[in-house]
Parts: sequence; structure tokens; C-alpha cells
Amino acid sequence: METDRYDIVAKADADGPQLDIDVLWSLLRALLVERFKMAVHTEERPATAYTLIAVKPKMKKADPATRTRCKEGPGPDGKDPRDKTPILSRLFACQGITMAQFADKLKTIGAGYIRTPVADATGLEGTYDFTLNFSVMGIAQIAGRGGRGGEPSPFTPSADPSAAVSDPNGALTLFEAIEKQLGLKLEAQKRPVPVLVIDHIEQKPIEN
Repeated sequence: METDRYDIVAKADADGPQLDIDVLWSLLRALLVERFKMAVHTEERPATAYTLIAVKPKMKKADPATRTRCKEGPGPDGKDPRDKTPILSRLFACQGITMAQFADKLKTIGAGYIRTPVADATGLEGTYDFTLNFSVMGIAQIAGRGGRGGEPSPFTPSADPSAAVSDPNGALTLFEAIEKQLGLKLEAQKRPVPVLVIDHIEQKPIEN
């Protein structure tokens, strides 16, 4: 399994409502379990992982009646900052979201930057509306910032991910965007984190 490569084509029902990315991942996980007879368990191991803290919060308090959602693309106002700054190609609009929910989603939103679960230590209560706009990890690396902004490995994130200098092309790492746009910060701390352990998997998947 360390050397074999596989092509996986999974299609969700296009006729139903738009699926959240977390739902799609759960469907893909079920597919892998079915086809590869995969058995897994989760256990906690000590690791260096990110913690979300509040510095000078800039987010708008949400109407308590607002339905919680966090999607890629412009917010309700329809404004898309990517039109003026294409290098900031990732745009997420979150509505009615708690900081605990945001921290939980950061591993998905920041794919390439974050590989371990993020803990919420902001102390901020209630729900918020905000947008987050940043450059993909590859662009940040070209700009000479990815090594300091991303995690060198799943268990050794950068001690100071926001230390990179400003890029003249306007590129922003996820870490810089969180601090500049939201007034929050990701700090690396040592703590137990859940780790997925594969107990069994068949090398040859069953046929379609």
C-alpha cells in the first residue's frame, strides 16, 4: 500500500441539494471502507498542533436566528475580493458560526496548511459572520512563505506561522489572513490530538 497507486472516481447525487464538504468526505470514507475492507480506530497521541486564540477580533456578531453555514465563495453581499486580487484565490464566507465550529472547520478550509485538529481557545461566545480570503499553499510557497506558514509535517507545525514578511504580489498565507482579516491567531502548542490508525486494509479493492 506504500507503493501502489489508485485512481478513485466518486460521484455524489447531482439531483439532490448541494452537499457540504464534510458530508462528501464522510461518503468517500464509507466508499473506502466498503471497497478496501478498511478497519480503523482513533487514538490520542501527543503532538504539536494549532490553537486558535483571539488578538483583536474584527468579526461581526451574527443574528442568533442565522443558520450556521460556511461555504467557499462570496458572502451574502455578493462581493468577491478575488476580482481585484486573484492571487487570493481561496474565499470562504461563514455565517452564524461559533469559534469552536470555525476551529473545527479550519483543517478542511486550510487544506495544505493544517493537518491536525485546531483547538478553540478564543474565549469568544456567540456566533459570527465573516469572510476569509487567502492564497493557496502552492502560491504561498512560490512567494517564499509556505515553509514558515505551513506545517513541516503533520506533527510539527511552525512555531510562529505569522512571522513571514508581506509579499509584494499580495499573497497571504492562511495564518496571515486569519490575523489580519479576523483579528485571531493560530499558535502552535503541544497537546494530545486524535490520530487515525489503519488496523486493516485490503491491497486490492472489490470491483464496482
